[in-house]
Amino acid sequence: MDKFKVNKKWFWIGIVAGLMSPVLGLIYGIALLVEKDHRKEGWIIIAWTIVWAIISYNLSIWLVKQGYLPTFQIKSPGKLFQGVQ
Repeated sequence: MDKFKVNKKWFWIGIVAGLMSPVLGLIYGIALLVEKDHRKEGWIIIAWTIVWAIISYNLSIWLVKQGYLPTFQIKSPGKLFQGVQ
């Protein structure tokens, strides 16, 4: 039975996956939860992914309000092609 080791490469790959994509981090964390030997790593990756998703969401809102990120307005297709025949 493997003990929990933070220096395993697959653990760090899961952390990076959660950093790049919260959905991918959750999927990878849940996959580790299914395995008995890697449940601790799975919980850590899931927690990290959720915390990072909350931080990045709030950070992006703050950056838009500060003017560092552009805002986009999605128009309906009918308004985009008005007058074009």
